[in-house]
Amino acid sequence: MALPSFPDPTPVSGKETRCYQLIFMAIPKIKVRDLRNGDWYWISKTVIDHYGATIKPIGIALYNCLAKHANQASFCFPSQAFIAKEIGSSVASVKRSIDQLIRLELISKERKKYCNIYYLLKLDSSRRAISQIAQSEPQIAHRELSDSSPGTTNKNKEQEYINKKRKAVENFQEAKSILAEKMSIDGIKIKTINGKKYFWTGKRWLPEAKT
Repeated sequence: MALPSFPDPTPVSGKETRCYQLIFMAIPKIKVRDLRNGDWYWISKTVIDHYGATIKPIGIALYNCLAKHANQASFCFPSQAFIAKEIGSSVASVKRSIDQLIRLELISKERKKYCNIYYLLKLDSSRRAISQIAQSEPQIAHRELSDSSPGTTNKNKEQEYINKKRKAVENFQEAKSILAEKMSIDGIKIKTINGKKYFWTGKRWLPEAKT
C-alpha cells in the first residue's frame, strides 16, 4: 500500500515506513461509531463537567436513561421500575437519584394520572460554579439528617409553608393599599369592594354610611 503524501515530507527510515503501512492497513478494519444511522442520543457536557462528581454514577446513568428515551420535546415517561431494570439498580436508588436531579434542576417531574413525566431542563453552565454544586450535597445530607430529628417534623415544615403563604398575602394586601392610595391621589374618591361602596378620607377607606 502506498503511503499518502504529506505537505512537508520528511525522510523516514524503513522501520518507520513499515509502521505507517501497518497503521493505514489497519484503519479499514476498525469500525467507529456512525451518527448517520440515528442510533444515538445526546446530553450536555455540563452534566458530566459540573454535576458528575455530585450525582455519582447512578445519577449519570439515570440522566442518560432519560435522555435516551426523551422525544424531540425533551420529555419521557418511563416507570421507575423500568429505569431501575435498564440501568441495573434498585427502584429505591432510582427514586433517590430522581429527587436529587430535581433538586439540582437537571430535570423536572410532572405527575399524571397513570405515569410521571420527566423533562430534561436546559442547563446554563455559566451560572453553575463547580464549588456551588459541591457545596449543595452536604447541605442536602444535613437536611436529610435533620428531618429525622425530633426538632424538625412534618408539622414544622407545614407551618413554615403556611407562614410563607401568609407573608405573601400580607404583601399583596399592602400592594392593594398602596394602589388604592394612588387611585385617590389621581382623583378617585369612591371604590366598590364586594358590592359595597367605600369612601377615601385621605387616610383610609370607610364604608358608605347606611341611611
